[in-house]
Amino acid sequence: MSAGPGAQPAGAWEPAPGPVDDSVSAFTAQVAQASRDRAGSWDAVAEVLTMDEEAVARLRAGDQAALWRAGARWLGDDAQIFVGDLLNLDVYARGAERRGLDADVAALARDHATLVAPDAAVVEHVRRVADLCREEADAWARGDLAGGKALRAREREVIDAHLVPVLPALGGRLAQGAEAKISRTLGRLVLAVLSVESGKDYQRAVLGE
Repeated sequence: MSAGPGAQPAGAWEPAPGPVDDSVSAFTAQVAQASRDRAGSWDAVAEVLTMDEEAVARLRAGDQAALWRAGARWLGDDAQIFVGDLLNLDVYARGAERRGLDADVAALARDHATLVAPDAAVVEHVRRVADLCREEADAWARGDLAGGKALRAREREVIDAHLVPVLPALGGRLAQGAEAKISRTLGRLVLAVLSVESGKDYQRAVLGE
């Protein structure tokens, strides 16, 4: 069945809804939701860095794609950096029934062991950023504007101090050197998240795109 006029293409994200009014409470509610969605994006990055059987099962179910898609809806035109790779995740999830879980776990584990494991300790800092995003969301939700801004600044400090030195090379290794196509896609998505959170296009810087 063809999509109707104005329908989103497969793999696209729904743009974030605008506030129903222009009050401060509507604004803070929207920023709080954006912070929760950013936390989900970092949670998905953390799963790339662990990629145990549970994470693989979630990948096959499309869960990480849903988290990244939710995060991308706040980015406007910048969300284009995610589109092609989210489509690849959708294709991977749709084909999961034709592949055994054990085969997917083994394929991803091989790439993880050689390309991710040397720097896998960075996952603790990724989880810290996700937790800070959730704390930021709570601050905005209760109307604590100063607290929300302070937490956003703290997130950026952790990103600059602990993630920028490690994730570009790690994501690049996956995107360029992984055996499994899905691992290469995940590497590109790690770079995409870091790009939108840091303000530097690491897909271009690392991959030359």
